[in-house]
Amino acid sequence: MNIIKALSDEARRKILERVKEKLGFTRALEVLDISKGAMHNYLHGLRRVPDEVVYRALRLLDEREFNEIVQGVDRLRAVGIIREDGSIDYSLILQALTLASRDEYLKQALLKFTVENFREDLRKMLGMSLAHVVFKWEPGFEEFLRERKKRRKVLDPETIAYYRSLFMKHLEGKTLSEELVEYVVNHENKWLRNVFRHYIQYLYFLRRIPPETYGWVMGVLKGNFGVSKKEALELLEQIRNDKTLLMTPERLERLEALRKGVEAEEMVSPERKRYDRATP
Repeated sequence: MNIIKALSDEARRKILERVKEKLGFTRALEVLDISKGAMHNYLHGLRRVPDEVVYRALRLLDEREFNEIVQGVDRLRAVGIIREDGSIDYSLILQALTLASRDEYLKQALLKFTVENFREDLRKMLGMSLAHVVFKWEPGFEEFLRERKKRRKVLDPETIAYYRSLFMKHLEGKTLSEELVEYVVNHENKWLRNVFRHYIQYLYFLRRIPPETYGWVMGVLKGNFGVSKKEALELLEQIRNDKTLLMTPERLERLEALRKGVEAEEMVSPERKRYDRATP
């Protein structure tokens, strides 16, 4: 009966309405043991549906029907998360969060909700952990790109060389911060975002940043990927003209083949495929 006591007047009226629709007016009166006048008053909000009538009505509904009727705050009241006086049972909330953290889908939903609704608070909380992360190109990062990435690995030496060039120019020695993330997101060269994202994944792989930081950064970067066909061709041309690279005849031939391959393709696939098409 505690669940029934927690139901709002509107939820009670809807439950009664559902029983009337399900059984018909006359049969509902018989089963619920109420008069026509009482039914009229209940359905029109002139009187509150008593607990005992709600109890009898609920016995005629299945779980699916109950969940369709009782939603939002009413359901939270029904399960005891919101008490009768309107206060919140924090222990139940924390138990629900603990269960949610064990489910990968719910965990990602929680991270997304946190980023979208508590961005400022999260920035403050992450301030200390961000301040100790300094970007530095190192052999381990190259190994991560070639061998340890979970999805598509970066194997082409020219692509890694270009990534290194972008990293050294824009990221080397920088401290991970909100300003750096915004700088990368808004940079005109979208390939810098790819390099930045790879390095964040590398830091998380090494456990140099906590899951909260990783989730926040990746959440900000989400939707800001993507390299167009034009940009892919421009990249190949930049690699071709980069004086720091030893462009042997074999490499020039390979770049020309890559250029023709990019021109022949419609670069409309998801982000990772788009920029990886510039690598063999």
